Amino acid sequence: MKNYLILQILGSSDIRVDSEEGTRKLEACYTLEDVNQAQKWNDQEFLNEIERVDFPLIRQVWEEQKNEANLHFGIILTNQVAWMQDQNESGEGWNDIVTSDGYWWRNILAKWCQQQGIDYYTINLDVDSNVAKGAADWEGMAEKLNPLLNGLIQFNSRFLLFKPIPEKIIKIDKIIVQHSSGTPALSSALYLWGIEQKLAQREIEFVYISRQESISYFHSGSHWQWRLKVPQIKQLLAIQDFDGAYVFLAEHPNKTLQKNCKSLDRAVSFNITDLSLRLNPRDEVIERISIALWSEQAFRERGQWMHWYLRVAGAFELALHCLIEKQGSGAYQWQKKNGKTFLEYTDPHAVIKELDFGIGIKQIVTNLLSNGSVTVSRSQKTYTVTKVPSSLEWNQFQDFYCRNNWKLSRSSNESFIHLRNGLYHSLNGDNIDKLLDAQTTALGSVNHPTHPSEVAIEQLRYIIQLAGLSLQVQQRVQHYENLVEAIKGSL
Repeated sequence: MKNYLILQILGSSDIRVDSEEGTRKLEACYTLEDVNQAQKWNDQEFLNEIERVDFPLIRQVWEEQKNEANLHFGIILTNQVAWMQDQNESGEGWNDIVTSDGYWWRNILAKWCQQQGIDYYTINLDVDSNVAKGAADWEGMAEKLNPLLNGLIQFNSRFLLFKPIPEKIIKIDKIIVQHSSGTPALSSALYLWGIEQKLAQREIEFVYISRQESISYFHSGSHWQWRLKVPQIKQLLAIQDFDGAYVFLAEHPNKTLQKNCKSLDRAVSFNITDLSLRLNPRDEVIERISIALWSEQAFRERGQWMHWYLRVAGAFELALHCLIEKQGSGAYQWQKKNGKTFLEYTDPHAVIKELDFGIGIKQIVTNLLSNGSVTVSRSQKTYTVTKVPSSLEWNQFQDFYCRNNWKLSRSSNESFIHLRNGLYHSLNGDNIDKLLDAQTTALGSVNHPTHPSEVAIEQLRYIIQLAGLSLQVQQRVQHYENLVEAIKGSL
């Protein structure tokens, strides 16, 4: 049979003696000597008449589960003597607080479990003066209980090991946490410890026993498991770590969330093929531009400038090619061959139709789009479009993109495309990190209107608008934003 470990807290109120709470047998104790004497009397009286004593919370789980597995009980007994000795309390503290500890029933518990044939081990939880409010201290109980249990229970990939005493090790298949006894602070600490193990994919189940109805409610703790995961998942969504969020959502009952996370992970990696959108070549280009515009914010907020720059640079080039398509008035069309999407010159007399062949992006801006034509030196082939009308905005774009007027700091200006060469060909991200991080610190935000990254994004939006794609791009950006919000809203 399998081995189950039942963890539960035992206090004086959880014990029945002659059908009354055990606390009645520790009344009128106003000093440590009183409590010790009361325990001694109880031991003398009830160890010889153990049938007068019952531990109903232990008995109920035992009777319900004993045919399912070999049961091993880990009974947590608090002892607040050290804490009480450090308090400036009257004798009422001993009578009201210390006598509530299960520690005073340890000998009777041993005899009762032996009689019932229950395999049990006491887990002594000593509450000292470092815990401000004793067993009622919410933070203190968590800080005390967690290392105590983690020292007794070891986890590995195959099974759990329970080491209640140095000379004994028990392989455990499942832990059942009974969380209906103890102070609210202590029972909550035990429950949250169980949830923590549940989050780590360990075999944990929970049981709550209604004292009024004498009914056990077994449950998986899944609701609270997800409530504790939600902040972590939202943080991962915020930084667009969709693969990380996917792992967290592996056991979520709503499988659509996991499916959407996988789609977002593919999108942020520009894996358009696996999204199965069935796009024509032109719409695929618009999709890539949209994804770049949707995803860039998370990269610059994290200061991952090389990743940010490369996706924004790609979006600029695709948007500029879309502008050529528009200005070409039908002379250029998007094509896809052998997995590559490119802009093709439709002139039937052209020997080389792929526009990218032999034309640099700077030539496209300064010659083809600004002057209306460009000649490829290798083939002496001239490509033409209707030139972009001269305007302040177009001149500002050329200054930013080609003419070393992208202001990265007070003393450093750069052209957007020149910086690309150092990043792409040399993996030289140090300089852009230093410059843009300094601007973030100086301006207080990557969204400041004069931050170089914000300037670049505004220029990208300008080119998208000039190419007549603003509405389509915004709709696709909104699509991905909606997917993220839908996941958040369903958690």
